[in-house]
Amino acid sequence: MERILAELNKASGILGSFVVGRDGIVISSDFASGINDELMGALASSIINTTEKAAEKLSQGTVESIVLEAQKNKLLFLNTRVGFLVALTTDEANLGLVRVEMKSAGSKLEEVGP
Repeated sequence: MERILAELNKASGILGSFVVGRDGIVISSDFASGINDELMGALASSIINTTEKAAEKLSQGTVESIVLEAQKNKLLFLNTRVGFLVALTTDEANLGLVRVEMKSAGSKLEEVGP
């Protein structure tokens, strides 16, 4: 998994990535900066669970992806069989290209499994 995340992080605008379970446990992580994995996992889990509850209440089906755009950076989430793949990007990152790279990485993660 680490190799797949490292490859994903080479894409333009991606600052780091990780795979997190719905319980907030970080399964695998690759961040160049000193970001706290446990904190990121817990916060990502909160975002995922809240979004899934909202989608369920609105009868929208399974959450496939989430995009959170903040003032400084962006967080993209992709639902995979092994957990949610999360990428932290710069504000200028091309979301379309990042999504393509994430889908490719997500497919590879599903092949290797947990």
